Amino acid sequence: MREYLNDAVRLYFNELVDWDTFFRWTKGPDCNPQSERDALFSVVETAAQICSEIEESTRAGWTEEAQLVDGEVVPPPHIVAAYERIREAGLISFGVREEYGGFGLPAFVANLLLQMISRADAGLMTMVGLQAGVAEDIQEFASEELKQQYLPRMASGEWMGAMDLTEPQAGSDLGQITTRATEKDGECFISGGKIYITNGGSEIHLVLARDDDTFEQSKGSTRGLSLYIVPRTLPDGRRNAVSVTRLEEKLGIHGSPTAAVSFEEAQGFRIGQKGAGFKAMLSLMNNARLGVAAQGIGIAEAALSTAVAYARERLQFGVPIAEQPLMKDKLARMTLSLEGSRALLYRACMLIDRNRAIDEAFSRPDEFSESEQREMSQERERNDTRIRLLTPLSKYLATEAADQITREAIQVHGGLGFMAESEVGKLHLDAIITTIYEGTSEIQVSFALKEIGKGALSTVFENLEAELKGFQDEALRPFADKVLEGMRLILDASSALLADMGYALMSAQSLAEVVSSVIAGAELLSQAKADPRRLDLAASWINRQMVDLESRCRRIKEGSSDRLDRCAAIIALND
Repeated sequence: MREYLNDAVRLYFNELVDWDTFFRWTKGPDCNPQSERDALFSVVETAAQICSEIEESTRAGWTEEAQLVDGEVVPPPHIVAAYERIREAGLISFGVREEYGGFGLPAFVANLLLQMISRADAGLMTMVGLQAGVAEDIQEFASEELKQQYLPRMASGEWMGAMDLTEPQAGSDLGQITTRATEKDGECFISGGKIYITNGGSEIHLVLARDDDTFEQSKGSTRGLSLYIVPRTLPDGRRNAVSVTRLEEKLGIHGSPTAAVSFEEAQGFRIGQKGAGFKAMLSLMNNARLGVAAQGIGIAEAALSTAVAYARERLQFGVPIAEQPLMKDKLARMTLSLEGSRALLYRACMLIDRNRAIDEAFSRPDEFSESEQREMSQERERNDTRIRLLTPLSKYLATEAADQITREAIQVHGGLGFMAESEVGKLHLDAIITTIYEGTSEIQVSFALKEIGKGALSTVFENLEAELKGFQDEALRPFADKVLEGMRLILDASSALLADMGYALMSAQSLAEVVSSVIAGAELLSQAKADPRRLDLAASWINRQMVDLESRCRRIKEGSSDRLDRCAAIIALND
């Protein structure tokens, strides 16, 4: 259990999250922040205990897959048992508010739980994480009647949810969706097919479909899309026209069923405004991206823990391989990669919680003066800009780190890592999908570039600069100055980059890397300020990343779209 509740988690709970402000804004002046914090920590402790207990059985059952039996999706027994443990603890749909039967957990805590579940079994996490995301989207956009009808049974875990977006011709390009929603006598009916649907056998499907009355005019765009709750069982008990036509065979996350789903004039219930389904789904997708970042961190933690334990036990030339200089450096780099991505994700989650707290505070305006409300409103706007940039960066950095760390963990194990029964090999196969679903890494860096083009970088860096200049401690100051210099180089390079959008898109990954490096560096310095034992971690991250940053920024600044022509010429050699 202690590994699931590691020092980083405890540090954030005890030092780095501003619980006093969070609870004062969300609960009012009469709440006891310490008591509320303790209650949240007990939830995390419960999750850590459960995950540590189910880890052995879920790892042992990794190769077992869900089956399609008479049209019903049947998950493997170990997944059913593990899900039941989590459900009994009330840790399903944990973002659902108390009035609908949930805990209404902060984003930081919710992502901690997803991280822990993923460390025990990444396939199980996809089921629980998506369930939570679907429920929260219903909570945000559905009518009160639909909330009352669906949320309590989703919060209890009785009903599971699926997000139905992808079609054969529509992956990241949702403008190509052709699933059709037709309105007849005030009721809506959905026809079409979806593929690669996680939790495809669920009772509740959240379907993005194109409205029939604007179908031709809106085709090829995200206009004219609406979001529908499509249950497998209608409120009157009749079976809806929703069916699973097949289950996919995958390289990893075997415990999670991935399905093709067919809708044959299935009745649906629109949530949100007609034609505004993409906006509503985008909220779910952004939350899901942070969830996948947490999944990547959980998988990476599992791989790193296994690799370190093996390296300490494995003797070569009379000493543990963990003591060999090259191996020591490798394990340290793996740790840096994990902790850097963790720092970025936790910062994003804290910003989300800060804004949600402001929203709750605004529901009680009499408790705050006009100047306080104005200041909070301005902070909320700045935070929203930062969240829009940090969300794709967090997903990119954490999932790429998971892919890299699990691959390195195989290398640590040598030939044993390549065997079919290798635990780290299985973790690597689980990690690969995290760089793909909820938007590939390439899509994430493109989204980040879009936000940078809209001015997000100046907002993020303005806050970061003030924070870094506040590190006056003699041990921290030199590293804060290095990050500040890195920010200057990024601003210089990005201004040149954004003058040529084709070249900018080509360099989006490099830009995402360097921006992530400085934000994570600042967060790691905050950790070191609260816990001096983490100074070596922050210093090593900054020293390594700033050297890479300088090289990338010089390459960005000196390059041009001519590189695209060279790429075409190089690719042509394969013809």
